Amino acid sequence: MEQTVSTAQRAFLPHRFGDQHLSSRKSPESRKPLDLWVAPEGAGEPLICVATSFTFDASFFETECIGRFLQMDTHPSESSSVAYLIEREEKLAAAKVCALVDRRHARDKMSLRWDVLGVLVPRGILHSKVSLLAWGNHVRVIIGSGNLTEPGYRKNLEVFGVIDASRSTGGDVTAINATLAFLDSAIDSALGENGEDTAKTRVRQSVAEVRRRVSRWTDVAGLQQPIFGTRQVSVITQVGAHWPGGGPPRSASIVSPFFDKPGRDRLAIGKVIDLLAKRGKRSIEFSVRVDQNPDGSRRVFAPKGMVDDARRVCSVSVYPVTGRQGEDVRSLHAKMLMLKSEQVSALLIGSSNFTAAGIVGSDTFGNLEANLLYIIKSTDSRANALEKLWPETGESLDLDASDLIWNPEPEEAEGGDLIPLPACFRDATFAPGAPSRLIVALGSDLPKSWTIRVPHGRKLLGSAEGIGAGRHTIEWDESSPPFVLEVSWGTVIGEAVSDWPVNVGNPAELPPPDELRGLGLEELLAILSSTRPLYDAVSRVLAGRTQKPKQDIDLDPLKRHDSQAMLLRRTKRVSAALDHLRERLERPALTKEAYEWRLRGPVGPLALADAFVREATLPGEAGFYLAELALAISRVNPSAVIVGGLSRSVVKGCLASTIAEAKRRIEGLSSMEDTKSLDSYIQAAFGQAEAK
Repeated sequence: MEQTVSTAQRAFLPHRFGDQHLSSRKSPESRKPLDLWVAPEGAGEPLICVATSFTFDASFFETECIGRFLQMDTHPSESSSVAYLIEREEKLAAAKVCALVDRRHARDKMSLRWDVLGVLVPRGILHSKVSLLAWGNHVRVIIGSGNLTEPGYRKNLEVFGVIDASRSTGGDVTAINATLAFLDSAIDSALGENGEDTAKTRVRQSVAEVRRRVSRWTDVAGLQQPIFGTRQVSVITQVGAHWPGGGPPRSASIVSPFFDKPGRDRLAIGKVIDLLAKRGKRSIEFSVRVDQNPDGSRRVFAPKGMVDDARRVCSVSVYPVTGRQGEDVRSLHAKMLMLKSEQVSALLIGSSNFTAAGIVGSDTFGNLEANLLYIIKSTDSRANALEKLWPETGESLDLDASDLIWNPEPEEAEGGDLIPLPACFRDATFAPGAPSRLIVALGSDLPKSWTIRVPHGRKLLGSAEGIGAGRHTIEWDESSPPFVLEVSWGTVIGEAVSDWPVNVGNPAELPPPDELRGLGLEELLAILSSTRPLYDAVSRVLAGRTQKPKQDIDLDPLKRHDSQAMLLRRTKRVSAALDHLRERLERPALTKEAYEWRLRGPVGPLALADAFVREATLPGEAGFYLAELALAISRVNPSAVIVGGLSRSVVKGCLASTIAEAKRRIEGLSSMEDTKSLDSYIQAAFGQAEAK
């Protein structure tokens, strides 16, 4: 088990201290924060990702974060777009991914294969940055200050911590379960319908599945303690409760990019002062952003009232965090609180700014926050690592200097002054099918005037039509399903506009990407016969469309009419493809969804069955190939599949239903006098396949 803490936007490879890992900004070896999304060795297949964020970049999240979690070989900037789309489709069909985002910023998504849920916190914001990553044999929790954006993982000065547990060695299961409970509370605040085939139900099931998996793993106490904040549960109160005996802390050091404006700026510092010793030497240090103004003055991004309150009871220093951290220019976004006594050091890292909503909370305000608390004795060699995590700063400020302008930036200003989509716009769900449908769930208290439309396109619903609360179904006849809708509504200050992410009802019913639709029989045979990864095999076949004309028919007029020779040639190709298909169906599978995609996906046995029927040119040909397909499916060894975790009964049920669907495809085929012997073989073959 390991815990990793990293600062500077280049996170660093951990120094090893016994069985714990703490990483240092001054380490000569570097580790990028995105590396935390890469599966550890032996982690197994990706299963579940649930991540929270305040601001959000859907494109970055999908390509950089999810791509690493899914262990994808392709990237849109390095691979053909077709290869990336195909691999993304295959990998996401086997995993469940959901981003829980503060509704101000839950405005975008890139695919219906993963979900976005907007979270609306009354009198607060969803500010936590938690990523739950579950592979077949490993679970990782990432908690830090960085949002799911490119600045959060590549440009800012950030801090991250990690909790790991594995099937073989165990881990801090208690800390992981605390994280799961916090995610449950975040889901409670998410907008969306409950019930079958909804994104909210899927993410609840994902959290429950991780809880079930780790319940059987060895629980090994870690160095870190998760500290989660809500309106009812104060972060700073929990820090005080975890402080060990032996005397209170005598110093506090604070790093924060955001503080409260005057009026609420003294609540957080008052709580910290309450934790410090009441007699003897006490000190507080602030490391904050300081900008040089054109007129020569300096803006200090902290409130003067907070500093003055601290100066009344202890010595105070304020340090400007330098723009250059090591070799890189970084914007401060890390949040850290260090408490120290002569015996103990405690470091809090995570999402909580030094604000009332971030670390204090009350019955009337408070954010959803996530942090990790590390407590180390001063005699422990690891205590020095905590000091090295601090950002580089300049000389301490003269707190009475006349050129200082004390003007903090509130945390709500991060990402712009966006108005959240009102809670009455509850859920937008795409239901694939024939016909496909868009289901819009509206609550009460709708604005007086509002409109929902396709972005840059047609109007779907609106107040002008007298639409009220309820579930509204719209038939969707466009070729591509919607990823987002555009909502406009009237406010007291004018019209507001927000995009509204659409989630899918049942992901298993999603149509394949356009690139995988309409694959011909010969193309499917070439793909299934290939030993290359699926995305590579499909890309090569599709590239071949533009390189040479498709010729399945021999140009020799005599051979063209030799039906037996033609059937024999194709049968050889079919036989090779069916052998590889059986091998593909025998690969270990962790989830029923993953296995169903292999069977029902665009290059699975049912797609092949449809091509057999569609492109048959000879009497009895389609029935013969369908029978051979049924026999190939019946020869799949369930023992090989269940190594991944599926039960034998589920595998056998999936295979049996696929054989049954293949059989239904012969019901509409005509029979002729000269194919009666072949018809007898087909019936016998299906009988044999169904008997297994």
